[in-house]
Amino acid sequence: MSAGQEFWIVATAGSDKDGALGQLKGRSELGRNATNFGVPTELRFGSFDSLIRLTDDLQKADATIESTVHRLERQYMEIDPKADFKIIFKRPQRQEKSLTDYLNNWTWDESRYSKTDSISETLQALLPKMAKLDEEARKKTAEFNDVRTQRANLAKKEGTVMTQDLVDILTPQVVRSAGDENDDFVYSKFLSTVVVVLAKGTDKEFLGCYESLTPQVVPGSAKCFTSLTDKDGNAIWRVVLCSAGAPTDGKDHKSNPVDNFKRACRERRFVARDFEYSADGHKKLMASRQRLDQEVQAQQAMITGIYRDAWSDVMHALVHVKAMRVFVESVLRFGMPPKFCSFVLSPPANKTAVARKSLATILGKGQGQGAGEGDDEEEFFPYVSLTFVPFTATKA
Repeated sequence: MSAGQEFWIVATAGSDKDGALGQLKGRSELGRNATNFGVPTELRFGSFDSLIRLTDDLQKADATIESTVHRLERQYMEIDPKADFKIIFKRPQRQEKSLTDYLNNWTWDESRYSKTDSISETLQALLPKMAKLDEEARKKTAEFNDVRTQRANLAKKEGTVMTQDLVDILTPQVVRSAGDENDDFVYSKFLSTVVVVLAKGTDKEFLGCYESLTPQVVPGSAKCFTSLTDKDGNAIWRVVLCSAGAPTDGKDHKSNPVDNFKRACRERRFVARDFEYSADGHKKLMASRQRLDQEVQAQQAMITGIYRDAWSDVMHALVHVKAMRVFVESVLRFGMPPKFCSFVLSPPANKTAVARKSLATILGKGQGQGAGEGDDEEEFFPYVSLTFVPFTATKA
């Protein structure tokens, strides 16, 4: 079943459903796919006045639930682009049906909607349940999106060494940290290490001036991580600074030595990055990423199940609301006691006009296609007709 495929649920007076169905199946313009749509004729509704009210109530409920089912469809596909939409039955044992199979063999579900209840009672019980399913799906989606955002914020970013997070480049696997004077990064009460990223071809200029950028630079401390040079030739260097002690150039340096050095680098168009190496910090980051990956996977599995079940339940309810509409409109049009036949079919999209004429001939006893306009300016047919588009979202 494709997105945008339209189904018509139609009804006509009488009890010769087999004869009418044979004619419907024999017309190519009707898709040759018509099946019985077994709307019960014993549904309870009370007085004639209640039928008039039910017409409006059911139409509103139909629009509300159809909007909900399409919203669930879109959200389900956003979470799982390969979403498989099935009508799920859990009693007496779990069973799944495609929507086409479900419609082709549809019968009233007495286990969920007792025919001893009036249509109004069934509708009043059904609507809050659908709203609750929708609200639960929205709530779980918000929680899932929050976890996905957390993971995205901590995820490894792609790019060059100019922009990529250095925690994913300067890892314990490439940084020497043996606790001696040969360590790549030195942090103490008196020493700090700054990372500078040099564009291709600027290393000679940097080596010729870096020791004089600020008085706190430790002479000869510049070191290049040659194995980390990116495809554009950008290279990562480190410089060690004296982080304590008075300046020797006679100037008033109110900011700390690290800030002074970074500022001097920017003035010479060298990129000093904000980064402080920590093996423990890297380990904690990797653990956090792994935890969030696992949490996202667990929540995705859970929310996929929620949407699969919610869509099934809401679609199941929607079809029953349409069945109740067919019943009410058939009784209003054809009278009491209820005696009508109903069918579901999906005509080719390019043959809707001729399909309507064929239906008027078969179900409308030859009265023609249009017999007037309703108050809402919807086209009137000589038979009960409801339009139904189960899917509106296109799969990627």
